Amino acid sequence: MTDSRRLCPWAVLAMVLACGLCPLITLASIPVGLWALRDISRTGRMGRRLAWAAITVGLVMTPATSAAAWWWDKHVRVPLLEGPADIIAAGQGGDIDAFLAGMGQSGTADQAILFLDRLTAACGKIQSTRQVVQDVEEPPDDGIWAIRVPYEAMFEHSAASMTTRFLLSDPERGWVTSFDRLNFVLPDGSMLSWPTGPDGAEQ
Repeated sequence: MTDSRRLCPWAVLAMVLACGLCPLITLASIPVGLWALRDISRTGRMGRRLAWAAITVGLVMTPATSAAAWWWDKHVRVPLLEGPADIIAAGQGGDIDAFLAGMGQSGTADQAILFLDRLTAACGKIQSTRQVVQDVEEPPDDGIWAIRVPYEAMFEHSAASMTTRFLLSDPERGWVTSFDRLNFVLPDGSMLSWPTGPDGAEQ
């Protein structure tokens, strides 16, 4: 087979890059596609249409993947890194609506007041949360897409282990992207969880 009948490998590579999920990868498909066109013109290889298709797809996918990466960073990655300290602090400061909004409306105002009062009495007001590395058991959640993340929560008077559930979506509400479960191991070894039942008991 002569060289002119072969498919240009640069055109193939450009298309592979164009179909990537990372903006940097899809962006790279454009110069690779242009290089493929130069190589095709010089050698007579096949793949001109593929190269142009890769360039076009790269031009479309780069802003799309950039927007998706920005959304994921703002609504998922950063909240998971920072933890729910600001949400809990708002509730402990009296802004129950902000606490409920930050927790995906997973309880009532009366439940929130009781939960936050118990937390404050046990540990004081929250100062910060720090993500820790440990195995977290994943109970089955039918139709729910969620991430469970452990933190060390620092309070005025003590520290407490905390495991959270960050809800991404569920069948009823669709995309949610908020914390909706908190589970504390308090300094005395007792457990305190959000949301609570109607009488304040753990659910």
